[in-house]
Amino acid sequence: MKSDEYHLETRSKIGAFSQKDRARAWLVSQDNFPVLEDITCYTLELWDESMRVPHWHPNASELGYVISGSVQIIIWRSPGESAVFNVEAGMCWFIPQGALHSLNNIGAHKAELLVGFSSHKPQDIDLPVAFNGVPAFLRDAYTSPHSDLKKWRGPCANPLVSKFSVFSPPHQSTGSPYKFDLAQVTPLFQDPKLGSITWGIKDNWNILQNISLLRAQLKPKTARDAIWYPDAGTLYIVAHGTGQFQHVFADKEPRLFVIKQFDYIFVPTGILHTFVNNASEDLELIAFFNKADPKPEISLSVATSFFPESLRKEAMTEYKNPPDNSNPLKELKFTLQTPYLIDISDKKI
Repeated sequence: MKSDEYHLETRSKIGAFSQKDRARAWLVSQDNFPVLEDITCYTLELWDESMRVPHWHPNASELGYVISGSVQIIIWRSPGESAVFNVEAGMCWFIPQGALHSLNNIGAHKAELLVGFSSHKPQDIDLPVAFNGVPAFLRDAYTSPHSDLKKWRGPCANPLVSKFSVFSPPHQSTGSPYKFDLAQVTPLFQDPKLGSITWGIKDNWNILQNISLLRAQLKPKTARDAIWYPDAGTLYIVAHGTGQFQHVFADKEPRLFVIKQFDYIFVPTGILHTFVNNASEDLELIAFFNKADPKPEISLSVATSFFPESLRKEAMTEYKNPPDNSNPLKELKFTLQTPYLIDISDKKI
């Protein structure tokens, strides 16, 4: 079992941005994960009394997921389209492309966040950078006669994070469309012994643009049905636990590798894949899609069952299994219902 170009171990293979007593971030893009296509995700640790300074993304929408902690989101898009709300573990937020926003840790402990983008090389412009870039006479005019601003020379590179003292915040938006709680969504699949599959896409979160997500929670000794997505690339990040992941490509040996917390796995459009929880604790993966309305998965078992038995048997019979030349595949029998998660407690892994 080994890693390949579709698997990125973020804690060991790329460097982290770190600011003492403030935050730490693992920044992933096509520069260090070349297979990415129109999608990426940063992992961000935002510590007590810290914030991701107000900024915007000129080339990407943002979709975030809270692993742990409590974060306040402030969004400014226009005078009539602003929002202030809090998100906790298991909740999501969405920031439209070009909208000014900040992420503020309002809890007493570190917040762990997955921040997805609808670009493989997202750009940010932080407020200090923006003010540094405009002409001095314009900066002076903003707050005239405040002459210190005219002389100010701020950072040319994004500072990313800063101190945030919890204050009396702006009034929270009631029922903001930018906030999404996966716990309030009817899962695609849920079984107390196997786990659950839930997604937030344009069908149930209509404000989304160019990006969406899915959460897969697997109980121990459970596997994901082998699937592919017909029209979307998928970036998986391990939120909790350990397991195994496998791709099936047409022209390569199958890829099977061990995954752990905060590992990334990219699956191109149409590529068959599955993952397994062979540990004693739950496995949770967050999948970001590079479009807001991906078509439902295609299950290998369901797709196989669609074809008439005569076609299926003839197709499978062409391939023998050495050394005994038998072919158990020809006896495959499936239903037309996607199993989503499969119990493998009695199987050898």
